[in-house]
Amino acid sequence: MYTYNNAYGCTSYNNPSFSAMSLNYWERSLFQRLRTLFVFEGLPVGGANQVQTDADAFLYGLFVRGFLAVFKTNQYGVTFQPATPTGYGLQGQPTGMQIATPYFSFSRPLVIGAECEVLKLTPDYSGIWDIVQKYARELQLVEVAIRQSTINARMAYVLAASDDKQAASLKAMMERVENADPYMIYNKGIEGKSKLVTGQPELPWAQWDRDLKKNFILPELLDARRTIITDFYREMGVPIPQDKKERVNTLETQTNMSEFFNRREIWRQCLEESNKRINRMYGLNLSAKFADEEVLKDAVQITDSKLNQQ
Repeated sequence: MYTYNNAYGCTSYNNPSFSAMSLNYWERSLFQRLRTLFVFEGLPVGGANQVQTDADAFLYGLFVRGFLAVFKTNQYGVTFQPATPTGYGLQGQPTGMQIATPYFSFSRPLVIGAECEVLKLTPDYSGIWDIVQKYARELQLVEVAIRQSTINARMAYVLAASDDKQAASLKAMMERVENADPYMIYNKGIEGKSKLVTGQPELPWAQWDRDLKKNFILPELLDARRTIITDFYREMGVPIPQDKKERVNTLETQTNMSEFFNRREIWRQCLEESNKRINRMYGLNLSAKFADEEVLKDAVQITDSKLNQQ
């Protein structure tokens, strides 16, 4: 369920591409931003016959899987574990949780409401990792475009080689240019193999477009990256204003505020209902709230005030 991501100094011998590294970076970055959205209180702490709840594993399992089974044992006390929903209830809901981990392997599913409870983040027993993946993939594509645009701004040349040896030489030259070497020395033999034009040797490269400014779209790509990050925050329910320079009208203000509530209200309802059932069964005081509730209340009050004035 929980990966430590080389926390003990293990080094991978793979050399991933820039694209793969960008995707990994944004998945971790967006997950860490998402992780700060919730504040859980009342999680079981270590004590006699009670294991300490690992907050990192707890949040990772809840966000990625969307739910965790909750049950009590004599050795570990109340614990949260990954599980698989089983059964088919009267209203189509699962009736049990099959648990198979290195520490627990029950011969049959635990009955929900009698032998275990379920902490749910979403109504469909799915996590919200798909949101992280969606925006990480979009940011990956933009990141690759940003890198390519930056390289094209420095060099816009096409090279032609007469043989493999010359191609290797030209490639090495361009790599040094791309690595920002202050100067470069090349073999004059490259000129000797080229045709003479107006009495001068023709070098095996040509710049196809000298107007680099016309094709310089880096500012637009940076704006696109910021827009994607803003959209991610807004889907998470974080009250970030729209990237718009003009004055926002009443309808747009109402629409913007609605975007903040839709997803997070579903998550709040699921967590609140789950916490009530868990607290009732195990005598806990588990609760969950959004870390920015005070900020959100201020945003709602400001919005209501503006709407009343218009």
